[in-house]
Amino acid sequence: MAILVDTSAVVAAADQADLNHDAALAWFRRAHEPLLLGALNLAELDVILQRELGADAILSVLRSIADRGLRLVPPTDADLVRAAALLAETAEHRPRLTDAVLVATAERLGVRRVATFDRRPIAIFRPRHVRTLDLEP
Repeated sequence: MAILVDTSAVVAAADQADLNHDAALAWFRRAHEPLLLGALNLAELDVILQRELGADAILSVLRSIADRGLRLVPPTDADLVRAAALLAETAEHRPRLTDAVLVATAERLGVRRVATFDRRPIAIFRPRHVRTLDLEP
């Protein structure tokens, strides 16, 4: 079964100064399932990696996509509608669109596992297809 990869997991793997860097690298080495990266996460990565690490970091992510290490998953119209509902349901927590779309994508694809080091923003959502998402590592 595939695993959706959150922005925080890629940032941790890319940034040697990140507190979760070693754990992220170890997790990516252990993961043998298909790894899926949402298109909104890619945009978020561009902003963060360019700002923190420079252009080479985002180029490395793009190479991983090209080499099939990560498969890019664009949101569907239905994902965006579902994300809007998720945002409305959890408005008191000030959720982010990127995280809501990730959960909506997980529902559509039947994905149960999400690689993230930023658990709270994803854990606030209640997916329809499982009781909770399995947040790793």
